[in-house]
Amino acid sequence: MALALRTWASRASLHQLGMRCCSGASRLPPCSPTSGMTADQRELYDRIIDDRGKTGAKGGFAVTNEDGSLVGPWNAMVSSPQIGGLAERMGSFCRHHNKCPADLYEIGILVVGAQWLSQFEWFAHEKLALKAGVVPEAIASIKANVDPGSADGMTPQQRAVYAYAVELHATKRVSDQTHEAALAAVGGEQALIDLVFTMGFYHQISMTLNAFRVPLPEGVTPPFKEPTP
Repeated sequence: MALALRTWASRASLHQLGMRCCSGASRLPPCSPTSGMTADQRELYDRIIDDRGKTGAKGGFAVTNEDGSLVGPWNAMVSSPQIGGLAERMGSFCRHHNKCPADLYEIGILVVGAQWLSQFEWFAHEKLALKAGVVPEAIASIKANVDPGSADGMTPQQRAVYAYAVELHATKRVSDQTHEAALAAVGGEQALIDLVFTMGFYHQISMTLNAFRVPLPEGVTPPFKEPTP
């Protein structure tokens, strides 16, 4: 585990140094009911609003701007509604039907967000992790790619899942010891499978957010410093 953490920190630093600045205007036009949506786009738009709540009542933050255009990854999903619709259903499953407890899968999502320096993902899931019971000190440590194991209030289950997520990302494998600890922490095989699929899904989301320069909501301070060329 110690080796995995050192490898993780080293790779994270190299990753940050090697990235090119991705700040700037969004590469996608806004999707809204007034922007000339196709029938497939409008169907997916309405589904997102129904699942998330336009004002953020169901997810902690608004999923639309004042003009009705979608924020975050949902704008990209609606821009390509066939594959985007599949992604939306996967995201909905992760939220509503995940066998892994919310505090544990949110830790996995935060590890992914920190690796990608994904501004919007971190903005969204920092709130959700807090709501699920992850303590602020642990969240700050994950953001900085520092082991949060000594954070007061972090449960043994949360520590086991953090170790699992970091080892998987750093070494591309998981040792038997780490696997067994995570299996016990999440409550069984199906829950662990759901955790891994959830982390994989949020890699997809982070790639989309970064590739298309998806902006944060107006007035939100970026959680990560943007890398410079």
